[in-house]
Parts: sequence; C-alpha cells; structure tokens
Amino acid sequence: MTALERLTIEGLRGSVREFSLPFEKGKGVTIIYGENGTGKSTICDAFEFIGKGTVGSLDGRGLGKTTVYWPSMDRGLTDISVKLESAAGTCEARVGTNGTVVATPETLRPAVEIFRRRQILGPIEAAPAARYEAIKRFIDVSNVEVGESALRGLIKELKERQEVAAARVLENLEEIERLWNTAGKPGGAALAWAEAEATRDSATLDAEAKSIDSLHLSYKRLETHPERFASAMDVLARAQTQAAAAAETVREQLAAIASDAGEVVAILESAQPYLARSPSPEACPLCESSERTDGLGIRVEARLRDFRALREVQATARAAEASEVAARERLSAQREAATLDSRAFEVTRTSCTWPADIALPQDAAPEDASLIATWLAGTASLASGWEAARDGRRASLQSQASLKRALANWRTNKRTAEEIVAILPHLEAALEVAEEERRAFADEALSEISDEVGRLYDQIHPGEGLGKIALELDPKRRASLGIEAAFHGKEAKPQAYFSDSHLDTLGLCVLLALASKEKPGEKILVLDDVLASADEPHVDRLIQVLYAEAAKFRHCVLTTHYRPWKEKLRWGLLKTGDCHLVELSRWSIASGITLTGSIPEIERLRRLLAEAAPDLQSVCAKAGVILEAALDFLTRLYECRVPRRSSGLTLGDLIGGVDKKLRAALRVDVRTSWQPDGTPIYTTVQLGPLLDDLTTIAQARNLFGCHFNELSFDLIDSDALRFGRSVVEIGGALVDLEDGWPKSNKSGSYWATSGEARRLHPLLQPK
Repeated sequence: MTALERLTIEGLRGSVREFSLPFEKGKGVTIIYGENGTGKSTICDAFEFIGKGTVGSLDGRGLGKTTVYWPSMDRGLTDISVKLESAAGTCEARVGTNGTVVATPETLRPAVEIFRRRQILGPIEAAPAARYEAIKRFIDVSNVEVGESALRGLIKELKERQEVAAARVLENLEEIERLWNTAGKPGGAALAWAEAEATRDSATLDAEAKSIDSLHLSYKRLETHPERFASAMDVLARAQTQAAAAAETVREQLAAIASDAGEVVAILESAQPYLARSPSPEACPLCESSERTDGLGIRVEARLRDFRALREVQATARAAEASEVAARERLSAQREAATLDSRAFEVTRTSCTWPADIALPQDAAPEDASLIATWLAGTASLASGWEAARDGRRASLQSQASLKRALANWRTNKRTAEEIVAILPHLEAALEVAEEERRAFADEALSEISDEVGRLYDQIHPGEGLGKIALELDPKRRASLGIEAAFHGKEAKPQAYFSDSHLDTLGLCVLLALASKEKPGEKILVLDDVLASADEPHVDRLIQVLYAEAAKFRHCVLTTHYRPWKEKLRWGLLKTGDCHLVELSRWSIASGITLTGSIPEIERLRRLLAEAAPDLQSVCAKAGVILEAALDFLTRLYECRVPRRSSGLTLGDLIGGVDKKLRAALRVDVRTSWQPDGTPIYTTVQLGPLLDDLTTIAQARNLFGCHFNELSFDLIDSDALRFGRSVVEIGGALVDLEDGWPKSNKSGSYWATSGEARRLHPLLQPK
C-alpha cells in the first residue's frame, strides 16, 4: 500500500480550525505526543471517521446517539471533512444527507484498526461470549457454520423422512396383506402373491368387463319392450273402440235429421257470415231468387241451432279417428324399435368369443315385439350371471389397481428408506469432519494468536513467571472464549492473579496480535494513549514492542501523554529509525489543534550551529543538555565513579567521571557506507580528544560548579561555537538516529547498536 502524506481535519470535535498533520516520508510510525486536552483523540477520531464512518471515542459515555456530538462547536455535521492524502491520491470523508459517512473515492478509503485505552481490558475482563465477539472476525467460520447448519438440517430431515418411510412401508405391507386376505389368501405369502398379481394383464379383464357390460345393457334395453309393446297395443285398442262409437253416434244423428243434413249444415255455415251483414237480402245468395228473402238470416240461424248437436258429435268422431291413427303409429314405432334393439343385441352377442363363465341364449332375440316377452322369460337367469361376471371383473380390476399402488408405494418407500440408511452415515460422518475441521481451524487460529500474545507478553515481562497465554473455545458452549495463563508454573485465570499493569499489557498484547492477523500491510493501526500503569523498565520494553509491531502495518499512529517516552525519543535512547515524532501544543478555542516541532536534540543543535548568526546562548544550552546525556550514558555503561547527590549531578561531575585511561580507549566506529560486496565501511572517531577539548574549555573558565545553561555567559564566541561543534561530534558518533545508542554487548568485544551502525570500544573499562 502507498505511504501516507497528510491528514487534514476540519469541523470534527476539537478541530475548530482546519488542522493538517504531515507525515514524514519513509517513516512508518508516527508518535503524537501531547498533554491532556491537546487534541490527540480528535486525530484518532479522524482516522476512524474516514476509515470506518464512526467516532468511537464518544461511545460508552452515556450520550446516547453520539452523532450530534461529532461536529466542533458552532459547526454542523455537513461541515465535517477529513482528508487523507497518499501517493495514490486523496480520499475525503463527509457526512451524507442520510447521516452516514461517505468516502470519496471509495476505492481509496483506508482500512483502519483503532484501539483506545479503555479497550485494552476488553479482551481480558469481558464475559466469554463478549470476548468471542471481539475476536470472531479473526477466526471467521460463518460460511462453514452455515454449511454445517444446512448439513444438520438435511440430516434431521432425512431422519424424519426415514421414520415416515418406515411407517409407510408398514402401511403398504398391511394393505397388501388385507388384499391378500380378501382374495382368499392364494399362494404361499401375501407379498409373493402381490408380485405375481401385479404382473397380470389387466387389459383383458378390462376388455371383458366392457364387453359383458355392453351385452348386459343391450339385454336391459330388450327388457323394456314387452311392457312398452303391451301399452301401445292397449292404447290402440281403446282408440279403435272410441272411434267406432263416435262414428256410430254421428250416423244416428244424421239419420234423425236428414239424409243430406251434413251437406246442408255446411252450406248454412258458409252463408252465415254473409247473412250476418245482410239479414234480408234482395235475392238469395245461393239461388239468386227474390222470393222469401225477408228474414232469411234469421231463418238460417234457427236451422243451424237445430244442427248444433250433430256438429258436436261429428267433432268427437274426428278426434277419435285422429287418436286411432296416432295409436297405430306409436305401435308401429314400438315394433321398429324392438326390431332394432333385437338386432343390436345379436350383433353384441356374436361379436366376440365370450369367456367360459358367460352363458348366452341359444336362440336369437326375436325381432317381433310380440315374441320378446316369451324370449326374455327364458333367458332371465343368464342376464343376472352377466351382471355378476361384470362386477367381478371390475372388482378384480379395482383390487389389482389398489394392489399395484400398494406394491409401488411399498417399493418406493422401501427404496427411500434404504437410500436414507445408506447415505445417512456418510452425511453424519461429513458433519463430524466439518465440525472437527472447523474446531481445528479455530483452535489453530487461536493457537497462533495465543502464541503471538505470549511472544509479545514475554518481551514485556521477561523472566517474571508469567506467560503461556492460551485462548480456548469452550467445547461445551458455542461462541464462548476462555483465557488462561501461567502464574509461576501453574495454570491460572489472569484476571484473578495478575496485577493491573500486567492485565493492561496483556490486553494490549491481545489487541496487537489480533490486529496483525488481518492484512496488516493494508491497515492503519491507531493506538490512542495505550501506555498503562507500568513502571519504567516495563514501559521501555513495551515501547520497543510497539515499534517492532508497527512495522507490520501500512502505518502506525500512536498517541501518548507519557513524557518519558517523548524524552527518550528526543535523546535517542530508543530505536527511532522509522519513527516520526509529532508534538501538539495546548489547544484553544481560537486556534484549535496546533503542532510544535519535535526533532532529535542533536539535529536541533546542528541547526543552531548552521545559522548565519548563531545564538550562542542557545547553542551552549542545547550542547550542555546533549553533553550531559552523553556523559550520563558513558558513566553508566562503564560504571564510572561519579558522586551521586540527591540534588543531581553537574556537568563537571560527569565529565570528571570519565578518567584518563577510559578516555584514551574510547573510540566509536561509525558506519558511513557499504562496499559493493555488502561489507560495511566504518570511520573511527576518537572520543578522548573531544572530551579533553571540552574539559579544557570548561576548566579555562573555572565552571565546574556551573550548570550547563550558564555556560554561554562566560565563554567567548569562538569557545562557545567550538563547544557546540565538539558536542555535535560526540553525540553524532555515539547516537544513530535510527538505531539509538550502542547498548548491545553481544559481540563480546564492543558495544553496538542493533544494526551495528555504531560500535563503541572498549567493551570494559581499562584496569
């Protein structure tokens, strides 16, 4: 990932004015030092804001929803802007209209891991479930757990299906046995009979049933004809009797009136409408005679009344004749229908070869309707046999269908049960393997984390009888994480036996180990004031651990108000090769967050000396501080005799503590370059002459009892500059800006920095 160049904050919490933090090129660690209330947490919040879209420093303070407290005083959410510049470009984060933080472009949004002071004890003091939640993303097996859950569900479903299939197999066997019992228990066993019965050809039975049914229906139609024929004959006989009686009555009426009465009635009825319009015509409309025309219409009406009874008898006769004709036609139709049904029966009877259990009439069905009744009387017993034969075949077909269904269901359910029995052990074995692999993966991941925590913890607390940190999943509970440690050779809960400072450093080690598990090279690690209640030696080791771990990340930002850390950095007492020290000034409502320069003291002295008109007082004051630090280092390293006063040592005490023999032997090999084959090239600086020169300057002015900050008042200009340059030479020889002071004696013959950029001789003070 690309290196960071600049962070710019505006409108976020303490950044009441735009604040810009430049990052020193080539430095992977930024130490931000400041007293309380200088804005350190706001800078950390800015990283969290642009990386995660949150401001976590406000959480857990009883504020409820903290979004409203994100802006600086008299600013709104939309005024907040955080920009992070890198070689890849600039990413800016702002609060969108929906209240979420939007980074533009999203592709440049940095990955940020931030740990604050109050989080340190979280992994230690939290409940096992909460502890698991804190680390589960580093041992994320959610997809595997989803697969396991699906597999468990499948196993459960298959077991349920197995139970259902087994129950249905029993039901199917019971049905087969019932059908076997109904059939009279043929054969040796129900299942064998069912297998054989199911193979029988049902098409023949079906065809026979249909043919018998057709024969029976044809016979049933013939059974209706005797009654219908008799009814038609009876109707015809009654119609004939009624017609004859009506005709006789008509004849009798006519005979009584006149022989031509019928014709006369017809004539009179025809003339009646004419005479109604002209009751007394001038001439008779029939003969055209004018005689006796008066009252002709009246006389015609009178004669018609005389013939009315005759007309009624004639109408009855006509109706009786019509009824007789209809009865004859009905009888004829009945005879024809009987003939057709008889012929149809014969076609059915002779259309196939009938099974042996079907008895047929010996004689053909008569086509004469009058003979059908006699024929039916002789064949009635045959028809009942046909019906029984048809119903028997239909029952057999239905029984066979039920048997086939029962047998097919038995086979299907039996096969299902067998398949489940075959596959279930494999699925259960697969689930066991998946669970074991998941646990093994989690255990391995936790083991790696535990080892890393132990490694870090041992570096901070070497030889203290504490260690062997173990993070373990509770096998009896899901998502439950326990933590164990060794306490003087015995397993113990660290929460019960470790001191507060030891718990603090343990919590920090856990957080560092977790952060380094997830692509640390792409991540900005922010540690906000994490130095805890540790004493001086532990703090030194903790700082060295933080430096070493920070190298794994894209960038590491550490904030602190721990002054000794700042001073050790300024005096080169810590390895600071890739460290950028930033010091914050006091915060104010007018200026907000501000920076002060925080460069190593030797570099400050070099800059003072390089000025066109050096401030001699500043040069001597700064040189005196550096010389005092260098002499304190040498006298401690070689265990020189110096007075230890409660009021503290003077510069004279320290410079006199380095005796003549040690001064003559003191030299530093300073690595200046490398040969082509990789061999380092050193330049040797003799410290004795430099110390002698500094002593001469001090003795000339009789200043042994003076403090270094008063030196400039008594030195001439040339001596002051000479004093400063000698101190720069001594300091530059002893201290490497990247590796610090030469404090390692692993060579056995000299003291060296970690990368041997400086080699200090001798190893021991000359006798």
